[in-house]
Amino acid sequence: MMRPTATELLQTIDATLDQKVEPSLSDVGGRSALATVRHLLNFVRVRIEREGQLLTNDVAELRNLLPEMVDYFATRGEGGAAEAVRQALAKPGPQEPGRYLSLDELAEVAGGLREALHRALSRLQDMRDLRGGEPQYIALRSAIRAYVARQIENEGEIVGPAFFGRGPRR
Repeated sequence: MMRPTATELLQTIDATLDQKVEPSLSDVGGRSALATVRHLLNFVRVRIEREGQLLTNDVAELRNLLPEMVDYFATRGEGGAAEAVRQALAKPGPQEPGRYLSLDELAEVAGGLREALHRALSRLQDMRDLRGGEPQYIALRSAIRAYVARQIENEGEIVGPAFFGRGPRR
């Protein structure tokens, strides 16, 4: 492993800004800009520490949820919607053995799957009047709501520690 780690580098940069740069700033605008930079450095540090696992979990959850959409659409004559979700699921992801994905690549995989979920949800909403009373329709909509709630909570696990309790931001 390379030393210092990316997290350690960010901590060193932040400490230098705090101990050396901030005391030399005499104007409010400069101190405000520095506070913003320090907040953003901390946000990057927290993302490096936590985002990979959260994205991996997100991709795994979507890869479990989206096939249910394929089945639902396919059994209701919605072949186009089913195929769109199938195509999103066919793209490579973190399940490839021995292949490490960078945070950017992992975010792209998750983003593609989220887009497929969004489009599937949009199609489900279009079908509400016709299919809204079906138990499987209701179950899918409930599963999507639960997924979105978890996604919001997961993003809070990154944003909260990065910004709360660190003073005012610019």
